Amino acid sequence: MKNFIIVMLAALVATSCVSSKKYNELLKQNEVCNKEVADLKKKNHKQETDITEITALRDRLQSEIAAAQTELDTLRRNYFVCKNELASLQDSYSKIDTKYKSSVSSNQQLSQDLLAKENALNALSEKLSTLAKELAEKEELLAEKEKKVAELQSILDTMQNKMRELKQRISDALIGFAGKGLTVHTKNGKVYVSVDEKLLFASGKWEVGAAGREALEQVGKALANNPDIQILVEGHTDNVPLKGKGDVKDNWDLSVMRATAIVKILLENPNVSPAQIEAGGRGEFSPVVDNSSSENRAKNRRSEIILTPKLDELYQLLGE
Repeated sequence: MKNFIIVMLAALVATSCVSSKKYNELLKQNEVCNKEVADLKKKNHKQETDITEITALRDRLQSEIAAAQTELDTLRRNYFVCKNELASLQDSYSKIDTKYKSSVSSNQQLSQDLLAKENALNALSEKLSTLAKELAEKEELLAEKEKKVAELQSILDTMQNKMRELKQRISDALIGFAGKGLTVHTKNGKVYVSVDEKLLFASGKWEVGAAGREALEQVGKALANNPDIQILVEGHTDNVPLKGKGDVKDNWDLSVMRATAIVKILLENPNVSPAQIEAGGRGEFSPVVDNSSSENRAKNRRSEIILTPKLDELYQLLGE
Protein backbone atom coordinates (compact mmCIF):
# COMPACT_ATOMS: atom_id res chain seq x y z
CA MET A 1 0.00 0.00 0.00
CA LYS A 2 2.86 2.37 0.93
CA ASN A 3 4.50 2.15 -2.43
CA PHE A 4 1.21 2.24 -4.33
CA ILE A 5 0.53 5.67 -2.79
CA ILE A 6 4.07 6.78 -3.61
CA VAL A 7 3.56 5.79 -7.26
CA MET A 8 0.21 7.57 -7.34
CA LEU A 9 1.84 10.69 -5.93
CA ALA A 10 4.55 10.58 -8.55
CA ALA A 11 2.04 10.11 -11.36
CA LEU A 12 -0.25 12.87 -10.15
CA VAL A 13 2.59 15.34 -9.60
CA ALA A 14 4.12 14.50 -12.99
CA THR A 15 0.89 15.19 -14.84
CA SER A 16 0.10 18.30 -12.67
CA CYS A 17 -3.48 17.05 -12.36
CA VAL A 18 -3.85 17.09 -8.58
CA SER A 19 -4.56 19.80 -6.06
CA SER A 20 -2.17 20.52 -3.19
CA LYS A 21 -4.84 19.30 -0.77
CA LYS A 22 -5.08 15.92 -2.50
CA TYR A 23 -1.32 15.72 -2.67
CA ASN A 24 -1.03 16.34 1.09
CA GLU A 25 -3.67 13.69 1.78
CA LEU A 26 -1.71 11.16 -0.22
CA LEU A 27 1.47 12.08 1.64
CA LYS A 28 -0.30 11.40 4.95
CA GLN A 29 -1.48 8.02 3.66
CA ASN A 30 2.11 7.25 2.71
CA GLU A 31 3.27 8.02 6.28
CA VAL A 32 0.59 5.70 7.68
CA CYS A 33 1.73 2.92 5.33
CA ASN A 34 5.37 3.43 6.40
CA LYS A 35 4.33 2.91 10.02
CA GLU A 36 2.30 -0.21 9.08
CA VAL A 37 5.32 -1.75 7.36
CA ALA A 38 7.49 -1.11 10.46
CA ASP A 39 4.80 -2.60 12.74
CA LEU A 40 4.52 -5.69 10.53
CA LYS A 41 8.27 -6.27 10.70
CA LYS A 42 8.16 -6.04 14.51
CA LYS A 43 5.21 -8.43 14.62
CA ASN A 44 7.01 -10.98 12.42
CA HIS A 45 10.15 -10.72 14.59
CA LYS A 46 8.05 -11.25 17.76
CA GLN A 47 6.37 -14.31 16.22
CA GLU A 48 9.76 -15.85 15.38
CA THR A 49 10.94 -15.12 18.96
CA ASP A 50 7.74 -16.71 20.38
CA ILE A 51 8.30 -19.91 18.42
CA THR A 52 11.92 -20.09 19.64
CA GLU A 53 10.82 -19.54 23.27
CA ILE A 54 8.06 -22.19 23.05
CA THR A 55 10.47 -24.73 21.57
CA ALA A 56 13.01 -23.91 24.32
CA LEU A 57 10.27 -24.36 26.97
CA ARG A 58 9.37 -27.76 25.56
CA ASP A 59 13.05 -28.81 25.60
CA ARG A 60 13.49 -27.51 29.16
CA LEU A 61 10.43 -29.41 30.39
CA GLN A 62 11.68 -32.59 28.73
CA SER A 63 15.06 -32.11 30.44
CA GLU A 64 13.32 -31.59 33.79
CA ILE A 65 11.26 -34.75 33.23
CA ALA A 66 14.42 -36.74 32.54
CA ALA A 67 16.02 -35.42 35.75
CA ALA A 68 12.84 -36.10 37.73
CA GLN A 69 12.66 -39.62 36.30
CA THR A 70 16.26 -40.28 37.41
CA GLU A 71 15.47 -38.97 40.90
CA LEU A 72 12.29 -41.05 41.00
CA ASP A 73 14.21 -44.20 40.06
CA THR A 74 16.72 -43.50 42.86
CA LEU A 75 13.90 -43.02 45.39
CA ARG A 76 12.31 -46.28 44.29
CA ARG A 77 15.60 -48.14 44.74
CA ASN A 78 16.05 -46.62 48.23
CA TYR A 79 12.46 -47.47 49.06
CA PHE A 80 12.88 -51.14 48.21
CA VAL A 81 16.28 -51.31 49.97
CA CYS A 82 14.67 -49.89 53.13
CA LYS A 83 11.72 -52.22 52.71
CA ASN A 84 14.04 -55.24 52.55
CA GLU A 85 16.00 -53.97 55.54
CA LEU A 86 12.76 -53.56 57.46
CA ALA A 87 11.72 -57.11 56.67
CA SER A 88 15.13 -58.36 57.78
CA LEU A 89 14.93 -56.37 61.03
CA GLN A 90 11.41 -57.60 61.68
CA ASP A 91 12.55 -61.17 61.20
CA SER A 92 15.57 -60.62 63.44
CA TYR A 93 13.40 -58.91 66.04
CA SER A 94 10.93 -61.78 65.97
CA LYS A 95 13.68 -64.33 66.46
CA ILE A 96 15.25 -62.40 69.35
CA ASP A 97 11.85 -61.84 70.94
CA THR A 98 11.07 -65.54 70.72
CA LYS A 99 14.45 -66.42 72.17
CA TYR A 100 14.00 -63.86 74.91
CA LYS A 101 10.57 -65.10 75.90
CA SER A 102 11.63 -68.71 75.86
CA SER A 103 14.66 -68.09 77.97
CA VAL A 104 14.32 -69.33 81.55
CA SER A 105 16.65 -66.71 82.95
CA SER A 106 16.80 -63.06 82.14
CA ASN A 107 19.65 -62.12 79.85
CA GLN A 108 20.70 -58.49 80.13
CA GLN A 109 22.63 -58.50 76.86
CA LEU A 110 19.75 -60.05 74.99
CA SER A 111 17.44 -57.36 76.34
CA GLN A 112 19.80 -54.64 75.15
CA ASP A 113 20.05 -56.23 71.72
CA LEU A 114 16.30 -56.43 71.53
CA LEU A 115 15.93 -52.75 72.48
CA ALA A 116 18.53 -51.70 69.91
CA LYS A 117 16.78 -53.69 67.22
CA GLU A 118 13.46 -52.17 68.20
CA ASN A 119 14.88 -48.63 68.03
CA ALA A 120 16.45 -49.35 64.65
CA LEU A 121 13.16 -50.80 63.49
CA ASN A 122 11.25 -47.67 64.52
CA ALA A 123 13.78 -45.36 62.88
CA LEU A 124 13.72 -47.32 59.65
CA SER A 125 9.93 -47.40 59.65
CA GLU A 126 9.87 -43.62 60.00
CA LYS A 127 12.42 -43.23 57.20
CA LEU A 128 10.41 -45.57 55.00
CA SER A 129 7.27 -43.55 55.60
CA THR A 130 9.09 -40.32 54.67
CA LEU A 131 10.49 -41.91 51.50
CA ALA A 132 7.06 -43.22 50.52
CA LYS A 133 5.55 -39.72 50.87
CA GLU A 134 8.40 -38.11 48.91
CA LEU A 135 8.08 -40.78 46.23
CA ALA A 136 4.36 -40.10 45.85
CA GLU A 137 4.98 -36.34 45.53
CA LYS A 138 7.68 -36.87 42.89
CA GLU A 139 5.45 -39.21 40.93
CA GLU A 140 2.63 -36.66 40.97
CA LEU A 141 4.95 -33.83 39.85
CA LEU A 142 6.40 -36.01 37.10
CA ALA A 143 2.92 -36.93 35.87
CA GLU A 144 1.93 -33.24 35.67
CA LYS A 145 5.04 -32.34 33.68
CA GLU A 146 4.60 -35.29 31.35
CA LYS A 147 0.99 -34.28 30.74
CA LYS A 148 1.95 -30.70 29.89
CA VAL A 149 4.76 -31.80 27.60
CA ALA A 150 2.40 -34.24 25.90
CA GLU A 151 -0.13 -31.44 25.32
CA LEU A 152 2.58 -29.13 23.95
CA GLN A 153 3.94 -31.89 21.73
CA SER A 154 0.45 -32.74 20.46
CA ILE A 155 -0.18 -29.14 19.44
CA LEU A 156 3.26 -28.87 17.82
CA ASP A 157 2.72 -32.16 15.98
CA THR A 158 -0.66 -30.99 14.73
CA MET A 159 0.86 -27.72 13.50
CA GLN A 160 3.75 -29.53 11.83
CA ASN A 161 1.35 -31.92 10.11
CA LYS A 162 -0.73 -28.99 8.86
CA MET A 163 2.37 -27.26 7.55
CA ARG A 164 3.56 -30.45 5.81
CA GLU A 165 0.15 -30.90 4.20
CA LEU A 166 0.12 -27.24 3.14
CA LYS A 167 3.64 -27.52 1.69
CA GLN A 168 2.62 -30.60 -0.27
CA ARG A 169 -0.56 -28.91 -1.52
CA ILE A 170 1.44 -25.87 -2.69
CA SER A 171 4.14 -28.07 -4.26
CA ASP A 172 1.49 -30.03 -6.16
CA ALA A 173 -0.24 -26.83 -7.32
CA LEU A 174 3.06 -25.38 -8.57
CA ILE A 175 4.50 -28.51 -10.15
CA GLY A 176 4.21 -26.88 -13.58
CA PHE A 177 6.66 -24.18 -12.48
CA ALA A 178 9.41 -26.60 -11.42
CA GLY A 179 12.75 -25.43 -12.79
CA LYS A 180 11.36 -22.01 -13.63
CA GLY A 181 12.64 -20.15 -10.59
CA LEU A 182 10.11 -21.31 -7.98
CA THR A 183 10.91 -23.50 -4.97
CA VAL A 184 8.97 -24.66 -1.90
CA HIS A 185 10.81 -25.68 1.27
CA THR A 186 10.44 -25.72 5.05
CA LYS A 187 12.66 -24.10 7.70
CA ASN A 188 12.13 -23.65 11.46
CA GLY A 189 8.56 -24.96 11.23
CA LYS A 190 7.61 -22.54 8.43
CA VAL A 191 6.89 -23.10 4.74
CA TYR A 192 8.81 -20.86 2.32
CA VAL A 193 7.64 -20.30 -1.25
CA SER A 194 10.62 -18.61 -2.91
CA VAL A 195 10.18 -17.10 -6.37
CA ASP A 196 13.03 -15.75 -8.49
CA GLU A 197 12.73 -12.25 -9.92
CA LYS A 198 12.72 -13.58 -13.50
CA LEU A 199 9.39 -15.40 -12.96
CA LEU A 200 7.56 -12.39 -11.50
CA PHE A 201 9.11 -9.09 -12.50
CA ALA A 202 11.11 -7.34 -15.16
CA SER A 203 14.38 -5.80 -13.93
CA GLY A 204 13.72 -2.80 -11.69
CA LYS A 205 9.91 -3.20 -12.08
CA TRP A 206 7.18 -4.24 -9.69
CA GLU A 207 4.35 -5.16 -12.07
CA VAL A 208 3.81 -8.95 -12.00
CA GLY A 209 4.03 -10.61 -15.42
CA ALA A 210 1.58 -13.16 -16.84
CA ALA A 211 3.57 -16.27 -15.84
CA GLY A 212 4.13 -14.90 -12.34
CA ARG A 213 0.45 -14.05 -11.94
CA GLU A 214 -0.50 -17.60 -12.89
CA ALA A 215 1.90 -19.01 -10.26
CA LEU A 216 0.59 -16.63 -7.57
CA GLU A 217 -3.02 -17.52 -8.39
CA GLN A 218 -2.15 -21.18 -7.81
CA VAL A 219 -0.56 -20.24 -4.46
CA GLY A 220 -3.70 -18.32 -3.54
CA LYS A 221 -5.85 -21.39 -4.25
CA ALA A 222 -3.61 -23.56 -2.05
CA LEU A 223 -3.80 -21.00 0.79
CA ALA A 224 -7.57 -20.56 0.59
CA ASN A 225 -9.61 -21.49 3.67
CA ASN A 226 -6.56 -21.72 5.97
CA PRO A 227 -7.32 -19.03 8.59
CA ASP A 228 -4.90 -20.64 11.07
CA ILE A 229 -1.92 -19.81 8.82
CA GLN A 230 -0.17 -16.42 8.94
CA ILE A 231 1.16 -15.26 5.55
CA LEU A 232 4.16 -12.94 5.27
CA VAL A 233 5.26 -11.74 1.81
CA GLU A 234 8.81 -10.38 1.63
CA GLY A 235 10.54 -8.67 -1.27
CA HIS A 236 14.32 -9.04 -1.66
CA THR A 237 16.84 -7.39 -4.01
CA ASP A 238 20.57 -7.64 -4.72
CA ASN A 239 23.00 -4.91 -3.68
CA VAL A 240 23.12 -3.12 -7.03
CA PRO A 241 21.71 0.43 -6.51
CA LEU A 242 18.36 0.99 -8.21
CA LYS A 243 18.65 3.22 -11.26
CA GLY A 244 15.08 4.36 -11.27
CA LYS A 245 13.19 7.60 -11.33
CA GLY A 246 10.26 8.98 -9.39
CA ASP A 247 9.43 8.11 -5.78
CA VAL A 248 10.84 4.56 -5.94
CA LYS A 249 14.37 5.69 -5.16
CA ASP A 250 16.18 2.62 -3.88
CA ASN A 251 16.05 -1.13 -3.29
CA TRP A 252 14.03 -0.66 -0.10
CA ASP A 253 11.22 0.97 -2.07
CA LEU A 254 11.42 -1.62 -4.86
CA SER A 255 11.26 -4.59 -2.46
CA VAL A 256 8.19 -3.16 -0.69
CA MET A 257 6.44 -2.43 -3.98
CA ARG A 258 7.03 -5.99 -5.17
CA ALA A 259 5.79 -7.51 -1.92
CA THR A 260 2.65 -5.36 -2.07
CA ALA A 261 2.01 -6.37 -5.69
CA ILE A 262 2.16 -10.06 -4.70
CA VAL A 263 -0.19 -9.52 -1.73
CA LYS A 264 -2.78 -7.87 -3.97
CA ILE A 265 -2.82 -10.85 -6.33
CA LEU A 266 -3.13 -13.35 -3.44
CA LEU A 267 -6.04 -11.33 -2.04
CA GLU A 268 -7.88 -11.61 -5.34
CA ASN A 269 -8.85 -15.03 -4.00
CA PRO A 270 -11.85 -14.22 -1.75
CA ASN A 271 -10.97 -17.13 0.57
CA VAL A 272 -7.64 -15.57 1.59
CA SER A 273 -8.29 -13.14 4.45
CA PRO A 274 -6.52 -9.74 4.53
CA ALA A 275 -6.27 -10.21 8.31
CA GLN A 276 -3.85 -13.12 7.90
CA ILE A 277 -1.51 -11.59 5.32
CA GLU A 278 1.33 -9.06 5.65
CA ALA A 279 3.73 -7.43 3.20
CA GLY A 280 7.26 -6.26 3.89
CA GLY A 281 10.38 -5.24 2.01
CA ARG A 282 13.86 -6.42 3.05
CA GLY A 283 15.79 -4.64 0.32
CA GLU A 284 19.30 -6.03 -0.16
CA PHE A 285 19.83 -6.79 3.52
CA SER A 286 18.74 -10.43 3.74
CA PRO A 287 20.65 -12.21 0.95
CA VAL A 288 20.74 -16.00 0.63
CA VAL A 289 24.29 -15.83 -0.79
CA ASP A 290 26.89 -13.08 -1.10
CA ASN A 291 26.56 -10.68 -4.03
CA SER A 292 30.01 -11.50 -5.43
CA SER A 293 28.82 -12.65 -8.88
CA SER A 294 25.97 -12.09 -11.31
CA GLU A 295 24.69 -15.63 -10.59
CA ASN A 296 24.59 -14.95 -6.84
CA ARG A 297 22.91 -11.58 -7.32
CA ALA A 298 20.22 -13.31 -9.39
CA LYS A 299 19.57 -15.72 -6.47
CA ASN A 300 19.16 -12.79 -4.08
CA ARG A 301 16.62 -11.03 -6.34
CA ARG A 302 13.63 -12.99 -5.10
CA SER A 303 10.27 -12.80 -3.39
CA GLU A 304 9.32 -15.09 -0.51
CA ILE A 305 5.89 -16.10 0.74
CA ILE A 306 6.44 -17.31 4.32
CA LEU A 307 3.69 -19.38 5.94
CA THR A 308 3.62 -19.66 9.74
CA PRO A 309 1.10 -21.50 11.95
CA LYS A 310 -0.74 -19.31 14.43
CA LEU A 311 0.22 -20.09 18.04
CA ASP A 312 -3.01 -19.22 19.88
CA GLU A 313 -3.44 -22.74 21.34
CA LEU A 314 0.12 -22.80 22.65
CA TYR A 315 -0.30 -19.38 24.26
CA GLN A 316 -3.50 -20.57 25.98
CA LEU A 317 -1.77 -23.71 27.28
CA LEU A 318 1.22 -21.78 28.59
CA GLY A 319 -1.11 -19.34 30.32
CA GLU A 320 -2.75 -22.06 32.41
